[in-house]
Amino acid sequence: MLSRPSRFPLLVAVLALAACDRSDRPTGPATVAPIPTAAQSSAGGSERWVDERLFDVSGSLVGVECTDGRLSELVELKGQIFERFTVVANPAGGFHAVYHTMPIGLQGTGAESGEEFRVKLQDHGSFGQTTLGLVGTYRQVLKLVGSTSGRSFSLIVRGHYTINSNGEIIVEREKLAADCEG
Repeated sequence: MLSRPSRFPLLVAVLALAACDRSDRPTGPATVAPIPTAAQSSAGGSERWVDERLFDVSGSLVGVECTDGRLSELVELKGQIFERFTVVANPAGGFHAVYHTMPIGLQGTGAESGEEFRVKLQDHGSFGQTTLGLVGTYRQVLKLVGSTSGRSFSLIVRGHYTINSNGEIIVEREKLAADCEG
């Protein structure tokens, strides 16, 4: 759960992806045919579902807002993001979910300079829910590094939350780190 004060840099990155697309194609990432979902049961009565997908992010533009307020160069992406989402339901009625993403052949080109950028774009989260409430943690990383200039722009968001059985938020923490060099 993103808190209001720290949503702005992440919002800038999302808006750069959506609003600054220069192509005639839709601004959202095109999806590649999904990998079939698998469900498995164990002898203990737990069930496990796994959903894996590939998303083509080619043509999307991303940028990072630095802590001093300046913006990185917009970088046009080329490549795919692999996503795996796993849910386990236990016999006691609890649910546990884990998701992660991983770049596949992901690279970028500076929209102004034409410089090639190494791109790291990853998400990871784990969540659990029982009759007592739910708890979750997540981490999102965007890192752009210029291959010739060495310019580096990164945005890392980490968060944790706990919600009790009445639906009240007990803990909500988020840490945002934006770093720009060059």
